[in-house]
Amino acid sequence: MGTSTRWEGPRWSGLNSRLARWDPDRSDTEATVTSAIAALQNSCRADPSAFGLRDAACAAGARLADAMETLGAAGPSGLLDKDQVHEDFAPEAEGDQLDWQDPADAFVAELTRQVGGEGSTIVDAALRRAIAASAQRLLTTHPEIRESLTGPDGSSPGRGLAGDLLCLLYQWFFADLVTEFLHAVIAEKIKLTVPVLEVIDSEGRIADGVAERIIALIPNPCEEAEAQAAEAAKAALSVNDDSAEADVPLSDVARRLVPGVVGKVLGFAVDALGEEEVPA
Repeated sequence: MGTSTRWEGPRWSGLNSRLARWDPDRSDTEATVTSAIAALQNSCRADPSAFGLRDAACAAGARLADAMETLGAAGPSGLLDKDQVHEDFAPEAEGDQLDWQDPADAFVAELTRQVGGEGSTIVDAALRRAIAASAQRLLTTHPEIRESLTGPDGSSPGRGLAGDLLCLLYQWFFADLVTEFLHAVIAEKIKLTVPVLEVIDSEGRIADGVAERIIALIPNPCEEAEAQAAEAAKAALSVNDDSAEADVPLSDVARRLVPGVVGKVLGFAVDALGEEEVPA
């Protein structure tokens, strides 16, 4: 799946057949969405290491949880503070490219770098497109974040993002990852089967359908954190007769959920979304 040779995608006969007969005006979008998700999940169940998607998604999810911790504490400005490791290892040409005229663009680029990594496989590219799309959606749906970055006072240092925004980012990322990976597969199959058709799903019907179904599988870390805090407070009350509110860091909850989330969206038999590992 490297970049030196053309990747022709997995041999998903059912999906390939649908794509070979694809007609944007007449084809059944919902059936295509079902076929695409089923093809991916069946492949992952048959071979948990398929495409390297499971390991890459788990690693990226953990990195996203780290970024959530920073965003929650200091907001986008905290993420944009160049860490020493990045400065030491970035070449001069790359370092020059880090100076963005639009701080919002810098935020998207830095979050993409931190979460998506620098790998060269199809999955790595899907990871980067997914986190970039999620970050852009966050800025679009919550313009106050963009305004804080571009306002006269700069990036409002020290003002962390609200937990509900971080949880949206988390859920969107995993849904966008599946969508972007399937989009890469579909794009390659269309090029191979119908070379004259350069654009498929121009209205985003397939992508939206995939994202809607996948996001329904992903738990909200905020709700999980609230539930854990309530349980911890209840346990403390029974032991110490102390009703003090328990502190459950959102980023820790998000990190613990990652293996179960990945297992769920990739179709593994994971009954409970928690700290359990997906199949080895």
